[in-house]
Amino acid sequence: MSNHVNSRYEKRDKRRKTNVVLNTLIGIVALLILVIGSQLIFGGSDSEKTAKYNEQPDIKLANEEESNEEAIADEEKEEEENSNKSNAELDENSDGKADSEEKSDEEATEDPFEQATITEGDPGSGVEETIENPGWAPVGTSQSEPHSANYKKGSQDWAEMTKALSYATGIPESEMIIWFLGNNGSPNDAVGTISPKDKSAKYKVYITWVENEGWKPTKIEKVS
Repeated sequence: MSNHVNSRYEKRDKRRKTNVVLNTLIGIVALLILVIGSQLIFGGSDSEKTAKYNEQPDIKLANEEESNEEAIADEEKEEEENSNKSNAELDENSDGKADSEEKSDEEATEDPFEQATITEGDPGSGVEETIENPGWAPVGTSQSEPHSANYKKGSQDWAEMTKALSYATGIPESEMIIWFLGNNGSPNDAVGTISPKDKSAKYKVYITWVENEGWKPTKIEKVS
């Protein structure tokens, strides 16, 4: 009887110890599952955040590079447009200058006496011939009315009168010697004595003022 009781007690004690061990193992496994699960959840979240954080600078850098490229392209385009504009202006100025020089050359080489009436001068008068041309026109002016003749060298009036003398005789201003330029008896009439630099001839040129149109040649005398 005593042995039978002891055997039952030992079996019960062994079962209890086994249950304790099993419960302990189950608790350890459950704890491990929680730990691993939390690491997977929170670790994955941190990894995603880190990945997003790492991606943002790349996006920002790409945007900055794109903006810089656009700015450089715009600057190069503006420089090219300015360069083309400057070249066009230079070409236009060059063409204008060339046209002006060509026109001046044509005027200088054109025979000013082609349509003129030439009359021989009286012997002993000092006038070899008199030249009058119905095609002469006023040379233009930048002066306003009322006009008052100014015979001071360097004045606007002097420059316009010199232009009229050159126009009438065909002698370029740069090749002209002005011996005299002054009044011819009235406020609107003047006369100038000129010759080319080689002094091959001497002319006395009469000019008159046309209101708002400038000085106009009226007669030339070739003098000895």
